[in-house]
Amino acid sequence: MTNFASRLVSAVLATGRRLSGLVCVLLGISFITFTMTYFAPGDKAAAIAHARYPDAQGFPPEILDSIRQEFYLSEPFFVQFFQWLWRCVQGDFGNSFASNVPVLEIFLANITETLALTASSLAIGLVAAYCLSAISVWKPGSLADRFAVALASIGAAMPNYWLGLLLILLFAVELNWLPSYGTGTPAHIVLPALTLAFWIMASQTRLLRTFFLEARSAPYIETLRLRGVSEREIFWRHIQRHAAVPALTMIGLDVASLLEGTIIVELTFARGGIGSLLAGAVLSRDYPLILFLVMFFALVYVLINSLIELFQDALDPRKSLELLSNTDVGDEVRS
Repeated sequence: MTNFASRLVSAVLATGRRLSGLVCVLLGISFITFTMTYFAPGDKAAAIAHARYPDAQGFPPEILDSIRQEFYLSEPFFVQFFQWLWRCVQGDFGNSFASNVPVLEIFLANITETLALTASSLAIGLVAAYCLSAISVWKPGSLADRFAVALASIGAAMPNYWLGLLLILLFAVELNWLPSYGTGTPAHIVLPALTLAFWIMASQTRLLRTFFLEARSAPYIETLRLRGVSEREIFWRHIQRHAAVPALTMIGLDVASLLEGTIIVELTFARGGIGSLLAGAVLSRDYPLILFLVMFFALVYVLINSLIELFQDALDPRKSLELLSNTDVGDEVRS
């Protein structure tokens, strides 16, 4: 078997293994989430009735019974769980208790705001982190290095909501340069994006600086210096490549965590998006919407981690050989 074929087989095996693990994780998360909503205190029928008719003071038993029949609330736990799971597999995620609108339709109407905020903050944060870590590693112990470490430490210790309030106070209240809440124009995304980008910058600056320093102290780097290779070429062609694998892992984890951070930031700046949507669903006890959003966050987190592992296998051939050595295909490759 050729080298290309062996790499292809290892990629297929790794993908199949991670897909099976992904399905198991999602099934476990769906069961836990549904269990928590099922055993939540209070009468679900009354909560649905209050969500549909917020001005009403009381509801006759006939209305509550009709709601229980509509949403199968009188069925046993496992019957309700497998009915919900089967509908989800078919693409039917149910209707919102509050608006009686399909959950998927509500999600699609709000996801664009969250994606725009996530993409802009991630781009700003990663660029800033790379510049700070590269400058600090170029001369460790210098003033620039100490400044980058101090800035990263401040960012790691400062909560997102506190930084958001400080930015609102400075740029919206004192200077009156930018809007403090809402959506609609590019100016509305600046302060929320900077809030999340500062957290990304702080996290990635410390990690990238550590990875660059470890790569710079590798034995083969000194060999390259003895051969007359310039420091610029060593950094761009060797140090960065050596630090790419662990850096990619941590960037992926921060991307997954970034969606969770948008919940606080969207609430702080009164923005639309799935973060504020989830908070509103929890307050109104809109269980179909809660289940869908929790499963979405879980799916994104698991998918990102699976993609990171696949990229690591592609960047590090030793992992592919290790996977092949544990299968029958490995015998054929070695022969």
